[in-house]
Amino acid sequence: MPSNAPPLRWTSRIFALSWLSYFSYYFTRKNFSAVKSSIGLAEVWLKWIDFAYLLGYCVGQFIAGALGDVVGPRLLVTAGMLGTTVITVVFATTDSITASVVTTYIVCSALNGLVQATGWPGNGKLMATWFPAATRGEVMGYWGTCYQLGGLAATAVAGWLLNWGWHVVYYGVAVWVGGVAIAYWVAVRDRPSEVGFEDPDSEPGLSAEELVALRRAQWPRLLRTPLLYALGFSYFGLKLMRYGFLFWLPYYLNVSLGYGKSEAAYVSVAFELGGVVFVVIAGLIADRLLGKRRILVAAACSALLFFALLLYREFGAQSAALNIATLMLVGGFLFGADTLVSGAASQDLGGPHAASLACGLINGIGSVGAVVQSLTLLAIKNAWGWDGVFVLFQGMAVLACLPLLPFVKIRPRTTASVF
Repeated sequence: MPSNAPPLRWTSRIFALSWLSYFSYYFTRKNFSAVKSSIGLAEVWLKWIDFAYLLGYCVGQFIAGALGDVVGPRLLVTAGMLGTTVITVVFATTDSITASVVTTYIVCSALNGLVQATGWPGNGKLMATWFPAATRGEVMGYWGTCYQLGGLAATAVAGWLLNWGWHVVYYGVAVWVGGVAIAYWVAVRDRPSEVGFEDPDSEPGLSAEELVALRRAQWPRLLRTPLLYALGFSYFGLKLMRYGFLFWLPYYLNVSLGYGKSEAAYVSVAFELGGVVFVVIAGLIADRLLGKRRILVAAACSALLFFALLLYREFGAQSAALNIATLMLVGGFLFGADTLVSGAASQDLGGPHAASLACGLINGIGSVGAVVQSLTLLAIKNAWGWDGVFVLFQGMAVLACLPLLPFVKIRPRTTASVF
């Protein structure tokens, strides 16, 4: 029977491969954004391909969230990464194997969203079963840098590969993601007890049947917990904003503020760079200064995001330096709240036996915000201008904050049922 905590060599391996896997998901997620202008399709079809991905991703979060607790993160994430690898290759060869190119692109994009959805709940489950609740805010703060840096690296690599044609972008990233999937399968284990160590925050020595019974007991409890829906509604607002910035920020800087296309791309990086820095700070503040009150820090970040957006509206157009500075504030507070709500707080809520379901449900509700963004943002811009879009974002910052306020005093317990 396991009687000791996993050593550093194992926790380091799990952290590194989990981080690398979610970092790598972005290589087959953001590749389409990089090749849009090279693929030869009308804008209306580009919009529907994006929408298909977001809808598939939203639906997939609910499915993958439930599957992760049943099949385990190792199988779920490996299958998801191999799935997105195959779909990426099919997308790249579609123009030579079918006459219904646009239809196939849309179907591939929707399927890619479904399999990409395995990454967050699967890795959320893995991190929850290997790292204790006591240090989760800090650990997930460092881990959360994977999706800011993943987006940056994916864009840079796609831009470089695009010199050899858009098909090469797809084939190149598919090779990378497929290789990481194999490494994940070989080196990762679902929980420390599989390799002879004690599972954090879980009763030692449980049989497989007892673990299944605990999971079955946790799921109904989770679905009856008001905090689940508070975190989900908060994440709806955060994700609507995040995808609005990711999809439209370079366009806004180019068309509205007059930056050149390359300059707009460079300036837009400030949004994610602010997140890289502040997700770590937010996790440290939550765990080391505020007694693991991660929801309190997420609510504070959301409130400060409202004022950061106000500063961006007032000063962002005055100079590139002010745009970068205020944009880094916006990205910092947005990603700080984002990582805590969808990461540490979701894992705390689900505990070791329902972390995947909690992460999947909360991310799924949040992903509805990304879908809504894809359908409404341009209509709002056309009706009220870009300032109307930023007013909407300020409203979403309020929406992200308010549902969390009744729960700001909550801190996790180090047991299987953490709330």
